[in-house]
Amino acid sequence: MRAIFIDFDGVVHPAGGPVSACLPIEWLSDLDDILSAHPPVRIVVHSSWRLTYPHEEIREFLSGLSALEIDIVGPGEKLQAITAYLSAHPEIESGLVIDDEPSEFPAGFPLQMVVCDPAIGITCPRVKSQVTAWLSHKKPIPLDGE
Repeated sequence: MRAIFIDFDGVVHPAGGPVSACLPIEWLSDLDDILSAHPPVRIVVHSSWRLTYPHEEIREFLSGLSALEIDIVGPGEKLQAITAYLSAHPEIESGLVIDDEPSEFPAGFPLQMVVCDPAIGITCPRVKSQVTAWLSHKKPIPLDGE
């Protein structure tokens, strides 16, 4: 199983402003364009939106994605929540984090990261290229990055 952990703010819509002002999610179609060209993966949300909206609504926001399934990390800061999720889901052989705040993830974090400019998020050609490269990797990229 492969999983992509996504933030919302600065990744699938511009960062800043109240959460409610960001619906519908502006750049979701950009993410779906990337995903639809590859075998399905699990999308796991680590956005702070998980603290504002019920999980059912978050899944509904993302229901148009070409994903195997959509899940949401548990409570806590991003790093701890993702780490706990990975511990609870040993079926995940390979993961990618897409976020606009790399400072929240220390050096040595076991997942590959794609860092977004919070003003353009997933619409950035560099970001699209990095996500596509990860999705195109034939064998799962081990969690330790080796």
